[in-house]
Formats: sequence, structure tokens, C-alpha cells
Amino acid sequence: MSLMSAWKNYRSLQQEKSAIKCGDTLKNKVTTKEQRMEAIESLGSMKPEVALPQLLKRFELVVDHGIQDNREKEMVEKIFLDQKDVSIALVRSAVMTSARVSWPIRLAEKLLSEDEYKALLLDAVVTQSALFDDTVLERNVELLLALREMPDEKVIEKAAALLTSRDENVRMAALECLEFQGANSPQAKKIVMALLQDPSTDANSRFKGLVQNIVQKHNWTAAPMEENTSHAPG
Repeated sequence: MSLMSAWKNYRSLQQEKSAIKCGDTLKNKVTTKEQRMEAIESLGSMKPEVALPQLLKRFELVVDHGIQDNREKEMVEKIFLDQKDVSIALVRSAVMTSARVSWPIRLAEKLLSEDEYKALLLDAVVTQSALFDDTVLERNVELLLALREMPDEKVIEKAAALLTSRDENVRMAALECLEFQGANSPQAKKIVMALLQDPSTDANSRFKGLVQNIVQKHNWTAAPMEENTSHAPG
């Protein structure tokens, strides 16, 4: 190895160590805003292949000061948007695996085509009934809320499958998603209306009350129930 090659390798290793140190700062809640801002600026000057995985860590942290929290995340977002060739794969992975996924979802919407964006969100929703991973549950809530205004039968299927989730927040998000889908889909209306006749709904008075409010608010009639309700949960 030439002296020049050895020097380049050394510099590369030093930059990777520096990037990891900055990433540790971005995920540590006890750091100051000045420390986090400095870390973001330092990473912004590094190679995107090294910097972007560390910058993703800032999306996992929520600090108490909401305005400052948004400001820092917007700085990170800009760096990702400026490095589209490298950032797309990382953002896709973050949507599929991160615990706090609202900002990766926001980035995905800006980086991908409409069809690619919808397909990614649908792939990321996990509908298995036996879920004990809080990360998956939290991600499902964000994904359902992002999908709710995208008319699509697959969105309805995902939401309907999660109406029986063990997690109340997921159930509520699924119901809200179906409410929005119901503006364009008789099938979504039918699923919501079927909940009024489902004995399992009676076990949760809050949930049943929300279903009743949706039906009344939109003046949905029982007409959808006249069709085959085989797709309705329960």
C-alpha cells in the first residue's frame, strides 16, 4: 500500500469515528441544543455514505422544546434531500424498521414518487395478530395515519386487519383510516358499519362510541350492510 493510500484510509477511518461520535450526540437526550446543532453541521460536511446513517438518529430523539426539535430535524431533512442518491435507501429502511417513523415517512413522501411512497407504507404496515413489539405498534399508528387519505383497497385491507390489534392506539388509528377511506369506498363504510353489529365491539365502550360517532357524523346509512359483509372484521 502506498503512503497516499494509507493516508486516505486513515482519514476515512477518522471521519467514520467522528461521524459515530456525532451520531451518539444526536441520540442522547441530555445533550444541549448547541451540541446537537454542532453535530448536525459536522455531519453535513462529511461524505453522505458516512453521515446520513448517523443523522437518522436525530429522528429517534424528541426533545422537550418543540420548536427547537423541529428546527434540528428540518436541518437533517435538508441534508437528506440534498443527497437523494444515497438517502433513498436509508429512508426506505428507516420507514420499515425505526421506532419513531414520522420524519422518515415525511422524507419518503418527498423523495419517492406517489406510487413508490404508497407501496412503501403498505409494505411497512405489519398486520399479524400476535404483536408484542412496541416498536411495530408505534410504527403502525404512524403508517395508518399517513395512509388514511390515499384511496386504495389495500389500505382498507390493512386497516381492517388492525381493528383487532391488542393495542388501543393501533385500533383507533385503523378506525380513523377507515373513516377517511369511507369518503370514497363503500367497502370501508361497510366495515365500519359492521362494527356496530360485532359483539366484540361491545366490550370496549370507548371504541364503540367512536364508531357510532363516525356513522352519525357522516350520516352513513345501513345500505352498505345489505351487501356481503364477508370482509368485515369479526
